[in-house]
Amino acid sequence: MNFKERQLNDAQSTAAKLAVEVEARQQDLEKIKSLEGRIDTEMATVADGINKMEDDMSNKFCRVDDLKAKFENEKMRIALVRTYVAKYKNALKQQTTNHSMKHDTRRN
Repeated sequence: MNFKERQLNDAQSTAAKLAVEVEARQQDLEKIKSLEGRIDTEMATVADGINKMEDDMSNKFCRVDDLKAKFENEKMRIALVRTYVAKYKNALKQQTTNHSMKHDTRRN
């Protein structure tokens, strides 16, 4: 009977150890499944980023000629403003000189 009891105890401890091992493997499986979900999400995010970058490249780099034309127009507009400001500055300088001269002649 002693032999049978020992075999029963061994079988029970083996079953308990196996149950613990099964639980550990199930937890590992759950971790792997959650990791797969996160990897899928990350891959979708990366794919979206790649698509956005490709779209940006195709849209922005194809508009270089348009941007150059806008730049040239703005450059000409600024040059015109600069000439108007220079003329205005000269006119103000003349007026200031005239006013100074009038003021100086009144003093004397």
